[in-house]
Amino acid sequence: MQELITSFLIQNKKCSLPGIGKFNIVTKPAELDVANKRMLPPAEDISFSTKPEKNSEDLIKYLAFKKNIPAGEALESLLQWCTNIKEKLNSGEKIILGKLGNLQKNNAGNIIFQAEAPMFFNKAVPAERVIHKDSDHAILVGDKETTSSAMNQYLHEKEVEKNNAWKISALVLLVIALLILAFHFYSHPFSLGNQSNHVTEAPPATYSTQ
Repeated sequence: MQELITSFLIQNKKCSLPGIGKFNIVTKPAELDVANKRMLPPAEDISFSTKPEKNSEDLIKYLAFKKNIPAGEALESLLQWCTNIKEKLNSGEKIILGKLGNLQKNNAGNIIFQAEAPMFFNKAVPAERVIHKDSDHAILVGDKETTSSAMNQYLHEKEVEKNNAWKISALVLLVIALLILAFHFYSHPFSLGNQSNHVTEAPPATYSTQ
């Protein structure tokens, strides 16, 4: 009976046991383990509650089908099994439910379920992030998420602005320099050497003609 109940729980993801409690299996999606560079497969977490639950008709139908017995007989068989399990738990015995875990009573007298390690039906696989040179991918800048193409465009615009600012600064300096030169030449007219007038005297006669 325990094997059938375990099988039903795995397939149906939930199972109510009269007088004992209810099981639920929650599927966790695959998870990326960045530190170890691997992808963890989907896992199954099992929760257990001792809140009163109605008889599970699906479980009764499943037991009737597997045992090839009428539904009424399957119900009686389930109730009898649950009664026996509860007596064993009251006496301090541990009930093993296959590889899912076990049921037992704690010091406070409450029925608890201790699950085994998370149920990984597949193995972890190596996973390392690959970024292609020209591909567009999401990146985090500070606390804001953007894309690589948007970031490249932003950096390109900043570079263009920087180059334009340098060109404007050079042009302004050139204009200032030209103004200074113009003012200098205006204040100091250009001269081609000494332009004073000199009168050339005739040389004295050194001889006379007869």
